[in-house]
Amino acid sequence: MTKEARFPSRVSIPSSAPARSPPHPRCSGDFNLNLLDHIYNVPDMRWVGPCNELNAAYAADGYARTRGIPGAVITTYGVGELSAINGIAGAYSEYVPVIHIVGNTSRDMQRNHVKIHHTLWMDGWDHTTYQKMSEPVRKDSAFLMDPATAPEQIDRVIETCVKTRLPVYLFVPIDVPDLMTDSSRLSIPLDLEVRNDGREAHEDEVVSEIVRAIDQASSPGVLIDVLVQRHGLVGDAKELIEQINAPFYITPMGKSIVNESDPRFAGLYGGIVSNPSSAQSQIEGHDIILHVGPFPVSANTGGFSTNLPGDKVIKLHPSYCSVGSKVWDGLDFRPVVKKLVQRLNKQPLTRKASSVPKSQPYKETAHVDDSCVDGLDHKRFWDRLSRYIQPNDFVIAEVGTSQFGSLDLKLPDNCQYFSQLYYSCIGFTVPALLGVLLARKETGAEGRVILLVGDGSLQMTVQEFGTIIREGLKPTIFVVNNAGYSIERLIHGPMQQYNDISTQWDYQKMLSFFGAPNAPTYVAKTYAELGKVLNDEAFKKGDRIQLLEVFFDMLDSPWNLTALLDLKEKRLRAAAAAAAAANGN
Repeated sequence: MTKEARFPSRVSIPSSAPARSPPHPRCSGDFNLNLLDHIYNVPDMRWVGPCNELNAAYAADGYARTRGIPGAVITTYGVGELSAINGIAGAYSEYVPVIHIVGNTSRDMQRNHVKIHHTLWMDGWDHTTYQKMSEPVRKDSAFLMDPATAPEQIDRVIETCVKTRLPVYLFVPIDVPDLMTDSSRLSIPLDLEVRNDGREAHEDEVVSEIVRAIDQASSPGVLIDVLVQRHGLVGDAKELIEQINAPFYITPMGKSIVNESDPRFAGLYGGIVSNPSSAQSQIEGHDIILHVGPFPVSANTGGFSTNLPGDKVIKLHPSYCSVGSKVWDGLDFRPVVKKLVQRLNKQPLTRKASSVPKSQPYKETAHVDDSCVDGLDHKRFWDRLSRYIQPNDFVIAEVGTSQFGSLDLKLPDNCQYFSQLYYSCIGFTVPALLGVLLARKETGAEGRVILLVGDGSLQMTVQEFGTIIREGLKPTIFVVNNAGYSIERLIHGPMQQYNDISTQWDYQKMLSFFGAPNAPTYVAKTYAELGKVLNDEAFKKGDRIQLLEVFFDMLDSPWNLTALLDLKEKRLRAAAAAAAAANGN
């Protein structure tokens, strides 16, 4: 006889679940309270309550980026799910798998269009209005109206999330969680394998074309991009680098996927923001470039200033594979990459290893001594911070000057790094930090967790430090204090009030206010002061929550940001000149 289980059957269990089930960020509301009760029935799962739904979505995003499995967030109907949707959109735009579970009004209320709180009257109190709003930022969803079909729907949605690395939604009416349902599906493993069904011959064809192209090349190169990490191919990418044994590069969003201390590492390729600058001409000069996991958006290409010749590029992407002008549409790169690794293990390349040009990645930043009494500036700060970073550290950089400056960090072995470089929503990193810390605590990861956040972004989501402290987590926080929105000042209106923030916040008292009265805090305005803190043994150990506030001029910026703004201005002038010429002026 088939056993029954409380409904929904697998809603609280993450796909690819570790032995210890993870904590899930969520915010309570009266339409999900009974659903929340069932979380306590899952062994080792804990309730983690961020301060609001947006922060909960960001935390789930940070968790997913760190673990490589979906993060989950639970909110209430309407007001909660809309608060979270910005965070879900960011996850969607950057291929981050998040499961958003929404506690909804009851099935009877929906059928009868009851005028209950949180509903909108414009469409006749249609309780599915909010569900329609999230359609563009989700890959799949299920509205769990029937206990008989719900287990299959839940499994399908989880499988979609894992395979596509995109957010999904589960809508759960308030009268459904306490119903019984058939538990037999719990004995059926989720189908999480990505396959190109019926196209195995195409996979083999692509692999053969790649091997032939690289073997015949006189100067091949490898470019590792962000979708390698998003789709769980980091280990495979490292194997490819060993097998091909040629110079390799990373993109801005691909930072930390492969070890930057490898002697074959030739730099960061991002067009005009390439570092070293010679990396741009160097990679564009290879006769074959294997580009794994391309994500050709403005933030990842130096404002579209990259210029890889199409006939020389092999692209392996979730939606297609191509070798030069030959394209295999709809062929997912994951099985192809794994087959390529297997092929090269069995039949190594016959070509001789390429000599790696002598390059000095990240030379665009200048060295500075700890005896220097100059004020901090972006030209030298990031080089000094690089010497503070240790193997196994995890670095999170907020949107803004931290985001651009941190691209020049020289990361030692086994470091992890991310920034929401493409979606670029300020305030993302503090709640994402919560997710990162929870994920690393769960897996017992070694190394410090370091947050780089500007004062303007910090004021958006600062309250999540209360949750971080409540959970006993221990990040090292660098607050970049430049008295407002520096990037916006550089773009337009440097002294306009709309680029100001309150400068009366005392960040030295922030951790104490949120519940850590004994947390050490520091200030550095000069390189001598900075060096004193970074050389302090207790600070270097990083086994406590601690904060260092670093001060910069409000109009100072990293070199790569300046280069992008100069490029934008140049294009605007060219467009204006072209328009004037067209009008006969």
